[in-house]
Amino acid sequence: MLVVALGRINEADSYNNGLLLRNLFGNWPREKLAQIYSSGDTGDAGFFGYYYRLGVQDRRFGSLFYRLKSKIQDKIARNTQTQSGHQPQPVSTASLARRLLINTGLYELIFAPRVSLQMQAWVEEFRPDIIFSQGYNLTFAWLPVLLKEATRAKLAFFCTDDWPTYLYAGLLGEPRLLRWLIGPIVRKAVSRLLAATDVPLAFGHSMAEEYATRYGKAFTFLCHADDPKRFESAQPARVHRAGTFTLMAIGNFNRFRWPLLLDADESCRLLNDQGILARVAVLSSAIDPEGARRLAKALYIDICDDPGNDRLPCYLKGADLLLLAEGFDEGYVPAIRLSISSKAHLFMFSQRPIIVYAHSDTGIAKYASACRWARVVSRRDRQTLTEAIRELLIYNNEGNALIREANQTARTFHSHDANQKRFFNAISGDAYSKE
Repeated sequence: MLVVALGRINEADSYNNGLLLRNLFGNWPREKLAQIYSSGDTGDAGFFGYYYRLGVQDRRFGSLFYRLKSKIQDKIARNTQTQSGHQPQPVSTASLARRLLINTGLYELIFAPRVSLQMQAWVEEFRPDIIFSQGYNLTFAWLPVLLKEATRAKLAFFCTDDWPTYLYAGLLGEPRLLRWLIGPIVRKAVSRLLAATDVPLAFGHSMAEEYATRYGKAFTFLCHADDPKRFESAQPARVHRAGTFTLMAIGNFNRFRWPLLLDADESCRLLNDQGILARVAVLSSAIDPEGARRLAKALYIDICDDPGNDRLPCYLKGADLLLLAEGFDEGYVPAIRLSISSKAHLFMFSQRPIIVYAHSDTGIAKYASACRWARVVSRRDRQTLTEAIRELLIYNNEGNALIREANQTARTFHSHDANQKRFFNAISGDAYSKE
């Protein structure tokens, strides 16, 4: 299996896709797994047996591309080191030009990928039966098709997020100036990738159903997965002292998510006024800078260090209520309407009541409503959120029912065994035999 994915799958990290693929390929012999990647190398031995990192020879105008990339990374590092007191930094014309080049996708057209002689020799030595691709940008939508043409291997495409809808479309706040140019190119790249795909894989039920209609192929759904025993053996670790209810939120909080934590802060204020002591514990390794400043001033929010994947079950089990805050922004919701949060299955396995605070059109709200594994607050309203929190903290019946449904959903769709079985069944037909 040759995995063609943007970020390197390292031996250990907290990157969502790293966790997903390590779980998916957990039983495979390492010598049967290889990856072509672009970034994210932590320097460890890696999870796969063989790696090839895109280099100068693998892009059109590669020398210029990597010079520019190095300068941009150096500039970001210097800005991070020199900022003090959170003072805004002046934005130069060169910086604006770089953002326009990168955020619109124009750089991908200029520095398109190619199968170099070095890459060709490396791939031929590995001799893959299946190429496993994920896309996410134009480079990694084009490259798997080029490799299939070069090797005649079967192509499996696993879409874990609906990037064909939002890539360079302006839904995530990027400039919309060149949508007229980039949009048709993205659609053509996706069509070509799907036409070449032998094993179509989607992330969750909703995406599998919609993609079958959209692309005219039957998609097998896969999910984030984990080992239930890891949670069963975890010893609860509490953030707050006895007598104070802990609402726990985890993950990355971008500009669409962190404002929802302020809603939870206000809910805790209202609850404390009613004599119900409650605080929010946020376990995160990445918070939008403005969000970090605002959350640090919140009276009922405690920002905690990310405990890492191994210790996370202990903290989840030590909470009284788990809060999955996803988004309500009208521009953001279309980008995540088929997305399933990487936190959902972790919450399900933790045997704690869950609140999903998200627009009703988001993938996570639809999933929770359909399978009843969480209380869904689908309107952004602090009073409604407060009432949901209060009821789940005080009344056990609903919380216990949610826990039972969450546990059943997790074991059916999110256990290692169930997920790997669906994956192996999908690829074990004609995918192993090359025509």
